[in-house]
Amino acid sequence: MKKQKIAIVIKTSIQFDGRVISQIDILSKHFNKSEFKVFLLSDASYNIKFGNNCMIDEISLWSRKLPKSNIFQAFKMLEFGIRAFFKISRFKPQILHVHDDSAILGGILTKIFYPQNILIYDDHELKYIRPNKLSDKLMFFLENILYKKSDMVIVANNERKRLASVIYNRKNIEVHENYFYNRVTNKNKTDSLIKLTNKINLLHLGGHKILLHQGQINEVRGLNDFILLVNNLPENFKLLLIGINYFQYKQIINCVSPFKHEAVIFGDYIDYEHISEIYKIIDYSLIIYKNYNLNNKYCAPNRVYLSYYFGKPIIVNYENHVLFNFIKKTKSGVTFHTNSDLIKVFNELTEQSTLVNHSFVRNDNNPKKIIDIYHKLIIQ
Repeated sequence: MKKQKIAIVIKTSIQFDGRVISQIDILSKHFNKSEFKVFLLSDASYNIKFGNNCMIDEISLWSRKLPKSNIFQAFKMLEFGIRAFFKISRFKPQILHVHDDSAILGGILTKIFYPQNILIYDDHELKYIRPNKLSDKLMFFLENILYKKSDMVIVANNERKRLASVIYNRKNIEVHENYFYNRVTNKNKTDSLIKLTNKINLLHLGGHKILLHQGQINEVRGLNDFILLVNNLPENFKLLLIGINYFQYKQIINCVSPFKHEAVIFGDYIDYEHISEIYKIIDYSLIIYKNYNLNNKYCAPNRVYLSYYFGKPIIVNYENHVLFNFIKKTKSGVTFHTNSDLIKVFNELTEQSTLVNHSFVRNDNNPKKIIDIYHKLIIQ
């Protein structure tokens, strides 16, 4: 590809966002003569670097000082869109890659004023389909505009592609799965990560098995199912929670049986670049997505691919067909529902031995789909 300027705009906690990290790393290394600039509205402090041809330009918002409410949220989105637009305009890219719905407005404004630019929209989540609240209806309206103005739309699995093609009447949609990307890093491990890995190793020496749950736990993510499983954990099992803060951990502890409090371990947040250190040493993985909305029904969690990549048997809720079909296709775990014989479920889990086909889940060895997408849009 001839030298291009490529702008990427995103609101995220980038150090934990594997989808964004993997795409930026792959693209900037492959198109190493092009200049990349990431316009980032960060949700947390970060310590991450890419190649010399890729710089992060952080966006700060005055409106973030406002109270949290739907009304003020609209001001934040408006300010983000306008600030992103002016930064993008000064950079003068040939390609604009918009990640997720928070950056919608910046993408729309750029395409209106610079229609010659190539616009790529990576729709991480299908959050606003069948909207009820006024704010959700506005977001659905804006996302519909972005779908129509984009030269290419990317989603995370084939189920979402089929749904989005119908809802947004869009046929030109590509799939880029949330496969694990094994990024080489020189970043030092944090003290908390070292302590956690040491604790897991000691638990193993004591004959314990480690069941991992990564990410938020709420009603949509199966809180009631989660509590049921915790209260029925075998005596030699410990449940490790990562991707939540300590306050959330204490809320969860208060929901489970007092007899199981010591079975639940707090693991805090783990950088994506070090997440493999945890998946290497746990024994099993727990993933629950209830079908309360279409985004969850057609889920695409990278935790599935992480678990499979490292050969860790997975336990998932039966009613989610995306998870169920993955387990069935790969023979990589077991399913359960609220009426399951959980003793039997855990026995089946411990008998699992996952045979991993790495070519199925690696976007660093597979033909790089995100690069192929760029090649489709750019004249060499």
